[in-house]
Amino acid sequence: MNYILPRATLLASIIAASCTAHAAPVRTVVLDKAADQATSIEIRHAKGAGAASDLFTTHYYTGGAMLMAWGNQSVLLLCKKSAYLKLPGMKPAASELPLEKRQMIGYEAMMAGYGSLASISGLVDGKIEVADDGSEVRRQAERSWAYGVERYDVISQRMPNGALRVRALKTATVNNAKPSKPGDTFSTEDDQAARLRELGAVGSWTEVTIHDTPRRGEINAAFPLKDWVSVTGDHAATVGEARRINGCE
Repeated sequence: MNYILPRATLLASIIAASCTAHAAPVRTVVLDKAADQATSIEIRHAKGAGAASDLFTTHYYTGGAMLMAWGNQSVLLLCKKSAYLKLPGMKPAASELPLEKRQMIGYEAMMAGYGSLASISGLVDGKIEVADDGSEVRRQAERSWAYGVERYDVISQRMPNGALRVRALKTATVNNAKPSKPGDTFSTEDDQAARLRELGAVGSWTEVTIHDTPRRGEINAAFPLKDWVSVTGDHAATVGEARRINGCE
C-alpha cells in the first residue's frame, strides 16, 4: 500500500535520523582522577527548585597548599601542620576560639569539598561521560536510603574553557515503608519521619565544576597574614614565616 507521510512527521523523522547519525562522540571520565589533577574546584548547592545557590571554592597550589572560600569566609592550608582562618563577622571571633575548635573548622572546610564530590561520584560509580562537542550528557541515577531510594538526573558537560561540570538534580524520593504497627521497635512512624527529614528536597541540586587550568605556583612567601588566625596559635606575619614556624617543606 502506498501512502504519504504527513509533512511534519517526515520532517521529524529526518531530524531524528540526522541527530542519530551525527551524535557527538563521548568519553568516560573518572571523577577522582579529574579532581586529583584540578587547579580549582567549584561546588554549588541549592536546597530546592528556585532556591538561591551557595558557592564553595577550593584552589590548589604547587607544594600542596589549598585556599578554600565560601561567602566572605576563607581557610588557607599551607601544609598538614599549618592552617589559617579568615572568618569576618564570626561570633565568637576565630581568635577567641580554642585551638581544637579552630582545627575543627579547618578540617570541616577541607572535607566540605571532598564530601560533595564523593556524593556525586557515588551516584555514578565514580565515572561520567562527556561529549566531545560540549553538549550535555544526561543519565538517571539512584541512591538508597533507609526506606527506599532517591532518584536523580545527572548532567555532565565539558565546558568551552575545558572545565568539567557535573550536576546531580534530585527528581524523586521513593518511600517503600509500610505503616508501623503497635509494638514495632524498628521502622516506627517517628523513625520514618526522622529519616525523611534527613533527605534533600525534590528539586535540590549539587553541581561540581572541576578546572585544570590555569596552573598555580606556590603562594607568594610575602603574602601577608594580617587578619588571619592560626589553628596552632602562632602569629606569623607572612606565608613564608608561617611555613618556617610550622615546618612546612
